Amino acid sequence: MSINLKLNNNRTQFFMPLYNSAQAYVFNLQTTSSAEAKRLWRSKIKEEWNLECAYCGSDENLTIDHVVPSSKGGADFTKNCVCACHECNQDKSHTPWEEWYFSQEFFDIERYEKIKNWMKPEPSTNLYRYGKRRNNAS
Repeated sequence: MSINLKLNNNRTQFFMPLYNSAQAYVFNLQTTSSAEAKRLWRSKIKEEWNLECAYCGSDENLTIDHVVPSSKGGADFTKNCVCACHECNQDKSHTPWEEWYFSQEFFDIERYEKIKNWMKPEPSTNLYRYGKRRNNAS
């Protein structure tokens, strides 16, 4: 995992790239202020989408959209947030994203697949890096 160096407000700060892991989240919270961590998180999501709306491809008035709306139980996790223009974000509102996206004239199957792939959970990792421990106290 690479760690990047940022200079901000005459302070040296480290932050991890956008990973959907608790380790990266905690690291960023410990090394930056809460507001700065949120700003970095939002900007990295926009960069991952090449500074384009995930739905229509616009590059104007970009925001962060919850694919599954917060009002419908959607979490504030990276995998549930995409870069969206203000118009798409407002128009989609709390409508289920697939229902809304299929009805749009700018619907694109490649963008649809990219959003679906983005939302896939990360593969699980083995938390037990070491083998079983032998009990030699017999």
